[in-house]
Amino acid sequence: MADKTGFPQVPGRVWWGVREMLNARPKMKFDDATLAATLDVQPAAARQYLAELKRLGILDENGGATELGERWRHDEGYDDVVDDLLSSAYPEALMNLAPPGGADRAKVERWFAHAGLGTGTAKNKAGTYLMIANDRPGETKVRASAQRSDRSQLPAKPKAERRSSPPAERNQKRGEGSKDNGMTAIPLNLNVQIHISADATSEQIESIFAAMRKYLRDEAA
Repeated sequence: MADKTGFPQVPGRVWWGVREMLNARPKMKFDDATLAATLDVQPAAARQYLAELKRLGILDENGGATELGERWRHDEGYDDVVDDLLSSAYPEALMNLAPPGGADRAKVERWFAHAGLGTGTAKNKAGTYLMIANDRPGETKVRASAQRSDRSQLPAKPKAERRSSPPAERNQKRGEGSKDNGMTAIPLNLNVQIHISADATSEQIESIFAAMRKYLRDEAA
């Protein structure tokens, strides 16, 4: 049985990922590099997770599935595997407080905190306990699949459209603001098209518009 500081800590991605790989290849052997590459985790972390899986009795010293690991990869009889895993890694008091399938996360976190662990560590250890105590592994796959499906069905964000006022409206606004000494200026409507190369730099674009401002002002004067 694990002591206060030796409780397992394995993320769900590794836990369920290794199980899925064993389902696909029951004779597969795991090492640090394989775990790091297939599950996209850091080598140092992969080494630690591999040690945790061996300590829980799922993998043997050679990285292959043990008899318990062989049972763990099947949905049938999974609740019995959960009991074996929990009893080998946690005290009976915690199992009575948070039985498989009916554990309360807040209670589990408090239990680990009272066992002498810091807040962050207690949360992580509680997360691993609840994951192992989940006696319905199929729910995890369905939930993950549903989340991916929901994300894929989200509508694409529409691109913003540039809107401009009609020429008549622009002319009217110019006429209203162009009075000088009681005289109304004749509205002038200019249609200027600027074609800028796609590879133009920001300095070149700024230079073009600076020149346009200069010439338009000079022409207006």
